Amino acid sequence: MKWHEVSIQTKESNEEAFALFLNSISKGISVEHSLDILKQKIDDFDDKYRLDPKDYPESDIRITVYFDETADIEGRLGEINDFIESQPLDEKSAIIIETKEINEEDWENEWKKYFHSFRVSEQFVIVPSWELEDYEFQPEDKLIKLDPGMAFGTGDHPTTSMCLKMIENTVKPEHKIIDVGTGSGILTIGSHLMGARDLKATDIDELSIKVARENFELNGCAEDIVLETGDLLKSETGTYDVIIANILAHIIDDMIDDAHDRLNAGGSFIASGIITEARDDIIAHMEGAGFSVEEVLEENGWVSILARKA
Repeated sequence: MKWHEVSIQTKESNEEAFALFLNSISKGISVEHSLDILKQKIDDFDDKYRLDPKDYPESDIRITVYFDETADIEGRLGEINDFIESQPLDEKSAIIIETKEINEEDWENEWKKYFHSFRVSEQFVIVPSWELEDYEFQPEDKLIKLDPGMAFGTGDHPTTSMCLKMIENTVKPEHKIIDVGTGSGILTIGSHLMGARDLKATDIDELSIKVARENFELNGCAEDIVLETGDLLKSETGTYDVIIANILAHIIDDMIDDAHDRLNAGGSFIASGIITEARDDIIAHMEGAGFSVEEVLEENGWVSILARKA
């Protein structure tokens, strides 16, 4: 399959607005920060990473969005330009949009330039498949083998890494778990590594389902996971001990009441993808729905919340 790739160079302050909009009209996005921004956010950056500056924007951020070959690309570009004109974005005149057509396999190979093994928490280590033979791990490490493909979730974004830290401290082998909006499947794999075997993963995007299935097979956990296309919790009738959702703040807000209904007493709701500005409203909604907020993690403008059903 061929894909239309649209890259948007813009200020970091515009990231959330673009992400919300582009996720609503596309098959997936990626966000690349300049090395200067990354160095500000990651301690001991030069010791942890060996990255080629040519693979990153010279300044600010580059948001890349993908449309499959059947899409009306001129119409999509029109929608993007209309969005830019209508929104209070910073430095609109400096926004640069570029397009090209790529093969799916070429897109996937781009990951290999900059996606490398790294420790995401005390126990979890993310290892791309092409580095499995070279990574030197400790006996207690829990390796998440990952080929992200064209699906969100590599572990290096704060929303994903904070979820994994909560999973590490929350998930037990006896838990029944659903990962809503699974993306690459990384959070389901992390739950499996913590001993859980009654697992379900859903996503509304068929491409994410394909990528997640491949990653479950890579990690040897596919037989323990029910993988389905699903729209949040709207069609769920069962109950769970842990519900995980790393999506976006307004979608988390929409599913809070359903999450409370679908959790067993004492069950946990791990919610991420929340911008700092939405934190208090999300917490208020959770508490109003009957949740007790147990933990709040914040990193680089993103928030993850662990809430428990009384």
